[in-house]
Amino acid sequence: MTVFEILGTLLIGPLKLLFEIIFTIANKIIGNEGISIIFLSLAVNFLVLPLYKRADELQAEERDIQARMASRIKQIKHTFKGDERFFMLQEYYRINHYKPIYALKSSFSLLLQIPFFIAAYNLLSNMKSFQGMPFGFIADLGKEDAMFMIGNFPVNVLPILMTLINIISGIIYTKGHPLKAKIQ
Repeated sequence: MTVFEILGTLLIGPLKLLFEIIFTIANKIIGNEGISIIFLSLAVNFLVLPLYKRADELQAEERDIQARMASRIKQIKHTFKGDERFFMLQEYYRINHYKPIYALKSSFSLLLQIPFFIAAYNLLSNMKSFQGMPFGFIADLGKEDAMFMIGNFPVNVLPILMTLINIISGIIYTKGHPLKAKIQ
């Protein structure tokens, strides 16, 4: 058994079952698959909210540490070159009990969200009840949206819209943060 199969069995499978229960209950109450998908999306976001919060806390801690050390690091980088700079920075980090790799620990809680999204995707992409079901401007929830064609290539508007919404929310969320934090 591979690592991915073990993860699928222990983590993604139970999450998929949970999401199926949430979707089924929402669909029985609401009676519309499209709105039930939106409800499931909100439920998944509420489930990963503690992970978002922890990632934000870790990023804030990292920004504080880097802000505290910034002036001395700038001085070292301005004063020293080459190996001297490298060793001075390493020593400064050691004195402050800091390792540059610590900047990645804020990404860990974001990585923990991936199984949630894989489980939701697996559930929704394999639902037969979506076949032929219209919702709003989407003619069939069981197929790609393919709103228009460019030559023989169908253009799916929903993934483009999702990407734009994520970019805009990222810009709004990181307003006032340094470039390094925005990139992370």
